[in-house]
Amino acid sequence: MSSGFDPQKTQPLNPEQSPPDPNSQRTQFIPPNYSPPNPDLNRTQHYAPHPPISEGQGFDPKRTQVVGTGGGANFDPLRTQIYQGPGVTPQMRPVPQNRKIVGWLISFTIHPNGVDFRLYEGRNTIGSDPKCDITLNDPGASGHHMTILYRAGQFLFRDELSTNGTFINGEMLNEGKLNDGDIIRIGKTELRFRTV
Repeated sequence: MSSGFDPQKTQPLNPEQSPPDPNSQRTQFIPPNYSPPNPDLNRTQHYAPHPPISEGQGFDPKRTQVVGTGGGANFDPLRTQIYQGPGVTPQMRPVPQNRKIVGWLISFTIHPNGVDFRLYEGRNTIGSDPKCDITLNDPGASGHHMTILYRAGQFLFRDELSTNGTFINGEMLNEGKLNDGDIIRIGKTELRFRTV
């Protein structure tokens, strides 16, 4: 495998390699301390800040990095940044096959602009465990906190022996029927139930 510059690919410049061919028609990433001997104004050049490299690790321009809500000093403009919003897992719930959308849970306590979760026919599990259909980052939520079941045109709920209980319209209940507009509270998270 050749370690030299490949004019057919966009790539960072390795300082140990010879300078890139100034006649190349390809986009090249060049460190800020490098000055081409004969700048070609017809060729796109990106003078990017040097990426932070951890001791013992090389820079990987294809690596995807997840950053928290603050961004901060670890921001690297050469890597894909995924913003992980407050209280919401980055994974999107896959659409179950052969199951119709029958309702929604809408929350304005997770995010002030609102977050919605789809409910499908059959069982919909809710809790802090990432394996749940709807995952909540709330310290008051148990791993598998509650289940909402849609069967024969009705929405039934059941608290799954959670530590802090499930509140429906302010009342702690273990199971029952949900009606359009009911407010479900799990820990400090409020979810308004809406039907189709």
